[in-house]
Amino acid sequence: MKFLTSIMSLLLLFNIAIAQENPEDEDPFKTALSEVGLTKETLRFDYGDMANYGGDKFALPLFYTLHSSPFKVELYTRLFRDNLLQNCRSALSLTAFSSQRINAGIRRGLIASPIDRVKPLLDSQTPLHDAIVSFEAFYTIPMDQDRRDELKEEAAQVPLDLQKMAAFIIFTAIDSSRYHYHAFKEVREDYDLREMREKFVTFIASETDVSDMDMEPFLEEVDFKYLYAPAQDLAMALDFVSDSLSKMSFNQEFEFEWQTSAGKVLINDNRKHEYSGEEAYFLIIDAGGDDVYSNAASNIEIRNWISILIDVEGNDTYTSGEESVGSFGAGVFGYGYLADLEGDDIYSGHYISQGAGLCGVGMLIDHAGKDSYDAYVCGQGSGVFGQGILSDFSGDDRYHMFQLGQGFGFTKGIGILVDSSGNDEYIANDSIIDFPASQSKEHNSNLCQGVGFGKRADFIDGHSWAGGIGMLVDGSGDDFYSAGLFAQGCAYWYAIGLLSDVAGNDIYDGVWYVQGSGAHFGLGILFESAGDDRYTAEMNMAIGAGHDFTLGIFIEESGNDIYNAPNLSLGGGNANGFGIFWDKSGDDAYYVTAATTLGRANVASRGSLRDHIICLGLFLDTGGNDLYPEEYDFARNNNLWIQPGTNAEKPLPKVELGVGYDTE
Repeated sequence: MKFLTSIMSLLLLFNIAIAQENPEDEDPFKTALSEVGLTKETLRFDYGDMANYGGDKFALPLFYTLHSSPFKVELYTRLFRDNLLQNCRSALSLTAFSSQRINAGIRRGLIASPIDRVKPLLDSQTPLHDAIVSFEAFYTIPMDQDRRDELKEEAAQVPLDLQKMAAFIIFTAIDSSRYHYHAFKEVREDYDLREMREKFVTFIASETDVSDMDMEPFLEEVDFKYLYAPAQDLAMALDFVSDSLSKMSFNQEFEFEWQTSAGKVLINDNRKHEYSGEEAYFLIIDAGGDDVYSNAASNIEIRNWISILIDVEGNDTYTSGEESVGSFGAGVFGYGYLADLEGDDIYSGHYISQGAGLCGVGMLIDHAGKDSYDAYVCGQGSGVFGQGILSDFSGDDRYHMFQLGQGFGFTKGIGILVDSSGNDEYIANDSIIDFPASQSKEHNSNLCQGVGFGKRADFIDGHSWAGGIGMLVDGSGDDFYSAGLFAQGCAYWYAIGLLSDVAGNDIYDGVWYVQGSGAHFGLGILFESAGDDRYTAEMNMAIGAGHDFTLGIFIEESGNDIYNAPNLSLGGGNANGFGIFWDKSGDDAYYVTAATTLGRANVASRGSLRDHIICLGLFLDTGGNDLYPEEYDFARNNNLWIQPGTNAEKPLPKVELGVGYDTE
């Protein structure tokens, strides 16, 4: 221990005690940065320098907006978080928010609601019959009179108010089908859409390598704005119908089933029902009961481009098979929406489930209850070339999965998990090692809990794809977050990963690349507002750390917090990355024994262009009586310090910039 103390003393260039109270209007960033020759304006990445190393095809404008301006990150994160929490009940708001973040700025209904034309069509005494007839006439061929008479007789058993709700969605789907067709119009001329759908599904669900040579030009030809416009129309319809159904009650017995060209329409009473999941469903409305679903709200084939499920009440079970692909809010080349309005529910899926979008929009909204979510790969708010959204309003919920979820965004995609309240658990499995990480084979590469990720191919064929946006937002409650590698506000390859928790005494456990960190041109953010929180990371790059032109930002606003930190943490910059840590207030305890921490930077290599590009580690604690390790005698309350790079033999004093500041 004495040896380590001596080494750290030698490395310490400055140890400046703050002898007097700082003025209340002092900017701690300005004070700290000035000690290493920077200002808030000059703390920037040089994209000319970055161009020597990376490739940013499909990069999102939002990435450059924030990656280029570190001091915008807190404002944007706060606004995004508050927007999602305030609008978590609105499917329309969620899809509009998602579209805007991924450069498809569509706000249907901003001036006039595109679904207003549907409401007069519901004045008929046979709205369900009329809607299905109109849909079939538009989508395929008109129904003959005998078939129409049969439909009218079957639909008559459904209560009129419930008929109107189903008809509202079906009529909305007519206009939606026009946009959906045009989204894929160009690619239909060059590709077999069924084959490409299978290739994209295999890209997610297969453990073997998939050739992506024709995926890139395919993505360039898809019109994503046409794809996302009807997603908002259908979301508007879902909001209207969900709100209306929550105020209705149906006591009579009825069961309606009708096959359409886009899948089956099922409308059932409040008895218990079981849905096999072996067929394509266009629309299911279930009025109540403890129902069992084997699959629903998923596009299982090209013709089944729309699949919507609304369950009004009951403790329901949603379970798909271990090899199933797409379930319970899965938009695969289309739209898969699930709204559960009441009850303690169990969701169990496998691949592409529970709010997952793959060249489409998948959404799961659960209004109430203590719910359990379990998925394997790509779920619980996962967007891969699309939008994946999971919103849960209340209850003590449990989320468990292995990879690509709980707020995960891949190329041209966004994944959002928002949970408004409750004591929740977010588990990315790191016990059963199905996806061993290249950094540590003893842990999984989870890519969960607010992670943005891209495809790095500079060492393959050069066709890299910039990543997307992953967001996990939790409103209140004492929450638990657990994961292996790449998790909890992490980003890789021109992507954004964000985790924000508003209130509660929370626990974060992770391994490597967690808690406001990332690698290779990413932006990883963890933003905590209140509560006595505990952070533990076992290995490198955590709690405000950036590697290889990555900006890793960690912000804790209040509470008495505990940090169990590894190497490259607490404001650690590596290989020309920026790591920024800021605990604003509270009596905090820092437990760390590694070198590159508490405001330190390390370029690592020597003799290349990197020797001339800044690398920053910045640590700030701006309130409270804090506990620091004894062996770091420079790190203490009311002190400003500078640390050199870790390579004492070949120092880079103007490049490796490490600074820490504890002030009241």
